Amino acid sequence: MTIRPFVSLGTAGLWITIAAHIILFGIFFLSAWILCKKAVKEKESIPYLPFCLSMAVGLILLLVFGATLTTVKGMILALLLLYASLSDLKTRRVSDCVSIMIFILSLVGFEAENLPSMLIGAMIVFIPQFALAIIRPSRACGGADLKISTALAFMLGAGKGVFALIVGMLLAVIVMAIYNKVNAKDQKEAFPLVPFLSVGAMIAYLL
Repeated sequence: MTIRPFVSLGTAGLWITIAAHIILFGIFFLSAWILCKKAVKEKESIPYLPFCLSMAVGLILLLVFGATLTTVKGMILALLLLYASLSDLKTRRVSDCVSIMIFILSLVGFEAENLPSMLIGAMIVFIPQFALAIIRPSRACGGADLKISTALAFMLGAGKGVFALIVGMLLAVIVMAIYNKVNAKDQKEAFPLVPFLSVGAMIAYLL
């Protein structure tokens, strides 16, 4: 008489996959929560919009790519950009460590044939912004914006890197124009750009 296993290999594989998804998202959830808690004072509530957007990104990554290296890489990128965005919103400063970490992250799962596109993307994003900073400093982006957008373009490649920058800039112009209009603020007033660049980068990553 043949004794069948209580759980078939197919069913076991399914449960392992589900467990991997839950563990991966749980780690991402906890990391994002800690970053948001660190960004506010003890009695302040966490910034729920950035946190919820990060959770949405994490879920979409899992749905699109599954429990893969691409998802893990995307989640780490999302956490780095969440930290940078919160820092930019709170202090208008972002540590150089963020752009360095993005450069390092771009080498995870690196494929040599993508290097030309990565270098071209970085140059396309960096050179115009750097030139503007020299010619018209008052109209240029901040140093952190330049470094992060260049690092993102290197990671994403030429097409997606430029796309991320354009989407981020357009979002910034539209959202801040509406915000300043509603709050009767000067349209020329400086504003944090990293959150918008982050949204553009994650959209590009998911494409």
